[in-house]
Amino acid sequence: MNQPDRRLSLTLLLAYSLAFSLTLAAVLPGAGTGQLVRVLGAGVIGAGLVFAIGRRFERRVETRSELLTDEVSTARAVADRAEDDRRLLEQVLAVVRQGVVLVGEDDVIAYTNPAANELIRPSDRLSSLVPHGLQTLVRQARVEQRVTEGDLEYGSPVRMLRAAAVLFPADKRVLLTITDVTTSNRMEAIRRDFVAAASHELKTPVASIIASTEALGLALAHDPASAERFATQVERSARQLAKLVSDLLDLSRVESSTMEAESVDVGQMVEVEVARARAVAADVEVDLSVEADRVAVMGSRPDLALAVRNLLDNALRHTSRGGSISVTVSASNGRCHITVADTGEGIPRRELPRIFERFYRVDSARSRTTGGTGLGLAIVKHVVEGHRGEVSVESELGVGSRFRIDLPA
Repeated sequence: MNQPDRRLSLTLLLAYSLAFSLTLAAVLPGAGTGQLVRVLGAGVIGAGLVFAIGRRFERRVETRSELLTDEVSTARAVADRAEDDRRLLEQVLAVVRQGVVLVGEDDVIAYTNPAANELIRPSDRLSSLVPHGLQTLVRQARVEQRVTEGDLEYGSPVRMLRAAAVLFPADKRVLLTITDVTTSNRMEAIRRDFVAAASHELKTPVASIIASTEALGLALAHDPASAERFATQVERSARQLAKLVSDLLDLSRVESSTMEAESVDVGQMVEVEVARARAVAADVEVDLSVEADRVAVMGSRPDLALAVRNLLDNALRHTSRGGSISVTVSASNGRCHITVADTGEGIPRRELPRIFERFYRVDSARSRTTGGTGLGLAIVKHVVEGHRGEVSVESELGVGSRFRIDLPA
């Protein structure tokens, strides 16, 4: 009630009281002036009491109304904060990569986030949840009242899922989290294989160096004429070990470092690498030619030079005396093309899909004899992919091979 309305009500209340007193005086028989004055006085006093009581009542009503208004405002503010928190939680769960599934006490699936919908496409009840191992984890969490975990296979192609279930004892709900660990498991397997292969590759030249050194010591004591042969073997093994360590460092760098891009004149860069390789080509009597157009790409000059160097090294090791290697650089359709073609021994068709794998060799014995480490083509692949390009190979046994790098010009 506003102030004017409240004043009007009080005025009316006072008027009613006075009117009541006058009426009472009028109907009283034999009322004198003094009695009338007393009656009017009583009426005024009564009106005052009524007025006071009304004021106190209004104050109580106003106080109660204010308290009620405050309580409503507080409840509304709490409800608004709860709604904001709920929206924030939904936004967070919508972007996390883990799947989140909330299972109620009655086995009804109460909530799933977008990641869970994408990973397992859950239905509305626990009994329909797949893979079935997820149901087992939820039930175990309820019975054992602890966090239960497990790795599960699901889908085609098969993916590895790592799941965990935790029980909320207060309301018997179970929170299920699901993570796709397919890629991380694959990378871990690659890492293990790489460490094992690198250890094996390092062991070979080290063992050769140790054996040759022991033989060299005996030769110096008993057969000086043969000492030179063992010294040559030590040097060859040491160079092979140095090349292997160098390739391992190069591969690690191109896999993990951030590329600093600059404008690279590919034609000029290739001509420099061909010039460096001419001495080796002359030693093995292989003709080495180059035709390079001036094409610019954005990238790392050292890394691109490393890729070309490894392709040239690979061609020189697999091309017999009297053969030839041709290198070309050209551009078309917004792409830069680098081609290294040789007239070497060629690669069997069945081996082509694997030649860019680390430590993979078509002929392990021959590669070690010619100084190959099995890492050169893997380095080429990583450099090219790091430049948003592609590397491919065409080969025919006894005819030769043709490697091609395509880069955005």
